[in-house]
Amino acid sequence: MKRKLLHICIILLTLLLSAVPCYMSAQKKSGKKPFTVVIDPGHGGVDPGALGRKSKEKDVNMSVSKMLAEMIKEKYPEIKIIFTRTTDVKIPLVKRAGIANDANADLFISIHSNASKSRKANGCETFTLGAGSNAEAKAAAMYENEVILSEENFEEVYKGFDPRSSESYIIFELIRSHDMELSAELAEMVQNGMVKNSKLHNRGVSSAGFLVLHRTVMPSILVELGFITNSKDEGVIASKEGQRKLAKGIFEGFSQYYRTYGKPKEKAVEPPATAKKGSDKKAEADGEPVFKVQILASDKKLKKSDKRLKGVDAEYYKENGMYKYTCGSSNDYNEIVKLKKKLSKKFKEAFIVAFIDGKKTDTGEAIKMFKNRK
Repeated sequence: MKRKLLHICIILLTLLLSAVPCYMSAQKKSGKKPFTVVIDPGHGGVDPGALGRKSKEKDVNMSVSKMLAEMIKEKYPEIKIIFTRTTDVKIPLVKRAGIANDANADLFISIHSNASKSRKANGCETFTLGAGSNAEAKAAAMYENEVILSEENFEEVYKGFDPRSSESYIIFELIRSHDMELSAELAEMVQNGMVKNSKLHNRGVSSAGFLVLHRTVMPSILVELGFITNSKDEGVIASKEGQRKLAKGIFEGFSQYYRTYGKPKEKAVEPPATAKKGSDKKAEADGEPVFKVQILASDKKLKKSDKRLKGVDAEYYKENGMYKYTCGSSNDYNEIVKLKKKLSKKFKEAFIVAFIDGKKTDTGEAIKMFKNRK
């Protein structure tokens, strides 16, 4: 009897094990992949990054990155996390972006600590890719990009890009519109989280030409935790308690983003709430792209008197539960470019969006349509 029972158990176990490869194969064929986040601890190895009085940037970046990963895993075990480095080694910028691209990642978060010749400079800041919101943002990008000068064959790898030359940064004028929009939203969420938890000075969200962000093909941000060259900031970012607060802030911003965009769903885009009549309405009806400048996004509907609108007359459209506020409306892309330049003085992260027949469309394709029409 015992031998017969053992024989049955062996048969059942064999059947179960044989089913596992089939299940794994079916999962692979289904094309489903977990939401993937690449965390990039800046610098490493012979490249220490910025130096404080008692800490090195590379160590601070790694510590906060690991804390962030632990928080994500604990709350969202279904998410796949990939590090660009897990040990104290130097990784070229192009390889960091390549790791994210090869993984077909959904998000890229690069973590750094800021530095300045002025000991008074302080606060945390979050960057997206762009030509540069201001002189300080451009300087920060130049500083971070200079690391490529120590990389082998950097002129060939980066196609002649010189991190010290302002002319090289023209390439960042042309960026992916969809990724830029999502990056801007993630940046706002993360920045708000860091300020709330760490109490560091809020330097806001800016755009700049960071090479590591330029090479990625998904929504990407670069976080500057605080100034390692400022004694008060260093006291926060070099301590385990301060690092935990900053990691929690980044996590809270990420969590808000993931709840909005993480799970596959159809994008529900409502038409602008206060759509203007006249030529714009006619343009939307006949299939021509209408360009607008998006100035901010909020998870709640704002009153016209809300300080965040800074006195600007704006309309909104709703997408994925977010209220996205825009200014201007024109078939002429060049007019909207001028408006964006003007609005950027008030809204650093302003960017152009496009609609066709009242529905949001890819801005790059809309620009091509506009140029072909001329």
